[in-house]
Amino acid sequence: MSILVGNKVKFVNENLDGVVKSILKDNLLLIAASDGFEHKVRVNEVVVIHEDNSITYNMDKQSIKDKIKTPSSGKMSSDILTRYTSNTKFQFEKVIEIDLHLEELVEFPMKLDDRLRLYTQMQHVKKCLEAAVNQRYRKLIFIHGVGEGVLKSELRNYLAQFENISVKDADYREYGSGATEVIIK
Repeated sequence: MSILVGNKVKFVNENLDGVVKSILKDNLLLIAASDGFEHKVRVNEVVVIHEDNSITYNMDKQSIKDKIKTPSSGKMSSDILTRYTSNTKFQFEKVIEIDLHLEELVEFPMKLDDRLRLYTQMQHVKKCLEAAVNQRYRKLIFIHGVGEGVLKSELRNYLAQFENISVKDADYREYGSGATEVIIK
């Protein structure tokens, strides 16, 4: 979804909303925010909200499906998995552990409302899955925690649409019931 002047938006890392006043160069937006100030922010720091306060986010499903079915021959130069491939578990077992707890993903997680929290976590899942497919990693562990099960449910629903992925609970002895194992075939 592209952002247009006049769109109502919500900040990802702050508990603010506003209206897009203008679109500047270098992917910057000028937002008239609910705090009474104008903010210059990058496009990826806000999400568009609709009249009924719903957020529609595009997970770019088809491009990931195509890559999972027929992986590209070259490796994608993605830095998103770098912090996960430097740990001991990856070095010895080639398992990528991706922690989806908000404290690991954003600087101020308490400033996000529930929808933005889930959106942020699912966007991270999408990016990590795409990078793993491009770099031909086979095994991922998404650590989502126990909680109320909303993230686990959303994660499982998202992953269920891919034919060449198997999904199951991760090893209970190591993760309890707070992680999902993904095998890319």
